[in-house]
Amino acid sequence: MMLVTGACAGLTQSDKPAISKWWLEPYVAGVQAVADAPVNVAISVRVVPGLDTDRILTLSDDAELGQFASARWVDHVPELVTSLLERSLQATGQFAVVSESAASRPENCLLELELREFFADIGPGERVTGVRVSSHGNFQCDAATPVVIHSNVSIPVADERMRVIVAAFQRAMNKMTQEILDKI
Repeated sequence: MMLVTGACAGLTQSDKPAISKWWLEPYVAGVQAVADAPVNVAISVRVVPGLDTDRILTLSDDAELGQFASARWVDHVPELVTSLLERSLQATGQFAVVSESAASRPENCLLELELREFFADIGPGERVTGVRVSSHGNFQCDAATPVVIHSNVSIPVADERMRVIVAAFQRAMNKMTQEILDKI
């Protein structure tokens, strides 16, 4: 009986650290004038290879892609960034988000982004020095010339606690979103 009880205890206990899931908030730029008729926009976010994960990634000076062992985003990066952008654009009152399949309709616009960087930089001594978020894409309505959107945000990090690193990602996403809003 003691052997069975001891064996079962091993199923509920672990020496592995618990996995923490981290959340980012959409950017809300304060009170803005609400448009009479919001612009319908579909959002498409894709990522370069390596970024389609829910892991919080690191990149070392010698280009080694790693991850924080016990930290995850609430979803994979493309879905996370898409959701943040959708909710941020809606919060302005100037945009209504439609499905990507509706983007081909003439009354709808399309915001296409490729996320090229979304990781914490690891410097000398394996210490986090900052976070980088970079994207490139375009915004197009009807047959108008597309507006090129490029954002390259770096936020320094002076503390290696995960909450500080995630706060830096939040500031980077806020800045990138503001840059996108300024261009569209």
